[in-house]
Amino acid sequence: MLKSLSVFLGLFWLANVANAQNTGGVFPPMANSGFKSLQYRIAIDPDSANEETAVAQRLHYIQALNDDFKLTVFGGAHRTSNSDFDFDFLHTGLFWDLGKDGSNFRTGMRLDLRFGGGNRPDHVGLLWINHFILGDDWTAGAILMNTVQFGDRASNGLNLHTRWRLAKRLDSGHTVGLEIFNFYGSMDGMGSFDSQNHTLGPTYAVPLTVSWSIFSGVLFGISDAAPDTQFRFWIGRSM
Repeated sequence: MLKSLSVFLGLFWLANVANAQNTGGVFPPMANSGFKSLQYRIAIDPDSANEETAVAQRLHYIQALNDDFKLTVFGGAHRTSNSDFDFDFLHTGLFWDLGKDGSNFRTGMRLDLRFGGGNRPDHVGLLWINHFILGDDWTAGAILMNTVQFGDRASNGLNLHTRWRLAKRLDSGHTVGLEIFNFYGSMDGMGSFDSQNHTLGPTYAVPLTVSWSIFSGVLFGISDAAPDTQFRFWIGRSM
């Protein structure tokens, strides 16, 4: 495990320029006792608002505490014009699996706490997570996210996000899918669709071994405020 961790930590320092790109996912609520996973994630915007390639990174760890709860801890960082390493945030979340074994629908909650780096605001959040087994190797996911910021530069009101996923497992064991991310902003002053961040795009996941897997995808902006294109990749190991 220490060898694998050193590989991930080495990858974590690779990016040259970074921005707040989307390294999030559409995840299920299930907690399976004994499960552990470590991921390195990267998202690249080749033509950011600053007219340079922007890269966001995340080191992401999940561990099931029992069959009902699991814990996630992840952090992000990027390089700025003033620093080779700018810490973005440290985030922790506690999942509660509310579903029943053997059902085609699973639901759960996640309570989040994020500490922003530098002068970035902190936030608390509550997520409602839903996972659907549709049959014929099709699955779907839907997540409603509510966050409240606090700190010197916090925005007012409740911030609303949604995430959606439709995926099919192929005979090869690979998985293809479509993901949609919607960042609506604060409900105190929610703007028009084009002033919000809305993206969608295809995904492709491949199991390399019993323990290792890779995920890749592209997100395309469908609102004016969203980046035009984001390339996303992560590699993970279950333990």
